[in-house]
Amino acid sequence: MFTLHAHAKINLGLRIIGMLPNGYHAIHSLFLPIRGLYDTLTFELAESAIDLHTNDKLGIPPNDNLIVKAAKSLQIHTGTKHGAIIQLDKRIPSGAGMGGGSSDAACTLKGLITLWNLHLQNDELQAIALKIGSDVPFFLQDQPAIVDGQGEIIIPTPLELNYWILIIYPQIHIGTAWAYSQISQYAPADFTRFESCIQDHSLSFNTEHFINDFEEPIFKTYPELLRIKNKLLESGADIALMSGSGSTMFGLFTKKEIAIATAEYFTMYPTFILPLNDQHKGKDV
Repeated sequence: MFTLHAHAKINLGLRIIGMLPNGYHAIHSLFLPIRGLYDTLTFELAESAIDLHTNDKLGIPPNDNLIVKAAKSLQIHTGTKHGAIIQLDKRIPSGAGMGGGSSDAACTLKGLITLWNLHLQNDELQAIALKIGSDVPFFLQDQPAIVDGQGEIIIPTPLELNYWILIIYPQIHIGTAWAYSQISQYAPADFTRFESCIQDHSLSFNTEHFINDFEEPIFKTYPELLRIKNKLLESGADIALMSGSGSTMFGLFTKKEIAIATAEYFTMYPTFILPLNDQHKGKDV
């Protein structure tokens, strides 16, 4: 029996640039793992079945849970006869744009490969991950990265961010499929790619460049999210954005005390204040 952490992520900008031949949207994004916010998965060997226990109250049918999908996909691909008992302690809010389900799936793949003593090539594992979900390949690497295509093009990008992040979850569950259905236009062909804003592992924040294309259509349906963004900027955040397809909002602050003071405006919602300066070192905080 052993335990792994499945980290949350935020998108430091997300551009939607068109449609792929397979019907998925093509994206360009800068993904950042948040190591201080994570789900905990515990793995124990079993005979053949996948038995999932969780404190998650969403009521997702077991066969629709990405943990179960990941485990069964790995069983089918490798032909293993092993099973597992998996305990999930859920802390990352669901339907929040922080990749909790995808991170759980990637963590499951890594955990079961160890538990079942499997040997897979990296391209095999990436292919399995992509079939489970577009964000799952990123979480297999779990480090800051430029992400393109459907999510399968991952360019690790070391970052040193001396910021405190204030994460606000407005308790609005936004389905990814619905969010994509709200996109009516794509980023212009000459948009600024996020890697051009990185120099010496640091980011030069320019609100004209760091854009999440989901914000405009989703803010029309959920104006509270725009109110949160504006308050974060008014309170001194260097940048404030929605993560992924929402509803999580976040702001980056140079001083912890300002992030703490700003959080007082949002006591009606779950909030998290975490340092980012260890993200590139791969440490939990």
